[in-house]
Amino acid sequence: MHMLALLALLSFAPQQVEPVRIALAPDASIALEARWEACKRSEYGLFASTPVLREPHPAEARHVYGAAELTPFLPAGEVAVGDTWPVAREAVLPFLRQFHAGARASLHHGFGAYEGAFACLRAASDEGVEILFRAHAEFVLEGGVTYTPAQFEGRLWLERASGKVRALRLALPDRDTNVDVNVPESPVTDAGSLQVPGSADIGWVPRMELVGGETAPPAWSSPSARSISDEDARLRLARRFYPFARLEWLPFEQAVLAQRESGKPLHLVVLFGTLDDESC
Repeated sequence: MHMLALLALLSFAPQQVEPVRIALAPDASIALEARWEACKRSEYGLFASTPVLREPHPAEARHVYGAAELTPFLPAGEVAVGDTWPVAREAVLPFLRQFHAGARASLHHGFGAYEGAFACLRAASDEGVEILFRAHAEFVLEGGVTYTPAQFEGRLWLERASGKVRALRLALPDRDTNVDVNVPESPVTDAGSLQVPGSADIGWVPRMELVGGETAPPAWSSPSARSISDEDARLRLARRFYPFARLEWLPFEQAVLAQRESGKPLHLVVLFGTLDDESC
């Protein structure tokens, strides 16, 4: 259980930095290796008792992606460090199909689901740029089993001068509970069905990632480098999905102290699981 309290709206300080234009070379490409591990811990044991969930494996161990697949994650015009922009919701599907052909951009829980993708320019210099992006999608596995990751986080490094891709990693964040599954009461053959009766579980999958290129991110030590922290970029992306992420959230003890000092009303939210993702 997690107890949080919200007090007031936050806003970012305006960016006072020079915008940049990001472009890919027409022949830009990168080979990504896929890794997909089984759930190590779940609430109700459904991962272990369902054959298709016991030992997942990627459809392709290695796949080469070109400019056509990568360009949708770039901004249409100039952006400054810290800026965010929408990404076409289908843009992530060619990558996710390296895991399983049943990847889809629609989420089964329908009302209340926050679908789509957004990107943020986390860092830039004269030498290169780093884009952090977040996408929500899920998989329909054999028998109609729905596999819903909390989110996918991508990190893309590009050279400014050449437009070449230096590295890309697309991964399920490793958090305590990061995948939700729904297993129908009987096998489902209609892959378009979003709502079927069955059982649900939530668990922890240590690794589900596509990775390629340089093994370490580039250094941003040149005089031209500008950046924001990963935490800041992630919050900006979360705020594009969830209106409540624009509020200030505090642990209960801190919120009580702040309420006493400010006299503002205190709103309490008790959570089972995580609030700002799609796995629960």
